[in-house]
Amino acid sequence: MGQYRISDLNIEVDTNSKTLIRNLAPYEVEFDYKPNLSLSITDDILLQLMDEYEGYTSDIIECEYISTEFARALFDFNGFPMKATAVEHDGSAVIFASPFTDVDVNMYLPSDKIFAYNDVAVRLISSLFYAYGTPFGLKGDLSTEKKLPIKSIVYVDNERFDSLKRLDTKDMVSMFIRSVMLAIRSERTKHTLFMLEKLMKVVDFYGVSDLNDIDFILEKVTE
Repeated sequence: MGQYRISDLNIEVDTNSKTLIRNLAPYEVEFDYKPNLSLSITDDILLQLMDEYEGYTSDIIECEYISTEFARALFDFNGFPMKATAVEHDGSAVIFASPFTDVDVNMYLPSDKIFAYNDVAVRLISSLFYAYGTPFGLKGDLSTEKKLPIKSIVYVDNERFDSLKRLDTKDMVSMFIRSVMLAIRSERTKHTLFMLEKLMKVVDFYGVSDLNDIDFILEKVTE
């Protein structure tokens, strides 16, 4: 059972997944008190999922299962997960998501600024929302241990948006819920809307058709 500090939480993880063990290594710590959270998978659940997802290795299934359990648990710690990517700009986080398309936003973002890759943890701490890089997901090794206050969330969809625009509530509720639900694959709608109500007071939301002029976008959404 390894001990880790992730998203300002003390977490124990019991896993045989080589992928997850590799991803967790930079977050390893030692603590002598009860952890905030313990994550593991039973043999019965692993075998059941291997039958259900034929062709997937036990390594992948275990990594994805424990990652999803962490994402679900965030709701109990004033937080939520997002299927998105976070970049650092002027000391703040800008989160990019494309929940209703198959656009890979990572292709258009500056790799030297990405600190949370595909699986972003968000928590409300002392009236500010922070984005965290996490070791979870199959590409968790590409994320960092950074924690940054969120300035903006940008949704990418060339069918919904013609150019960069600030979003109002009716434009972004469905996109926000979708980006959260993609990360947990189960319904927590009531809690998600509760967190969104708080988030809207301190974070700006934007929509954009594409990320071809990423430098311009980053400047505009952090003004």
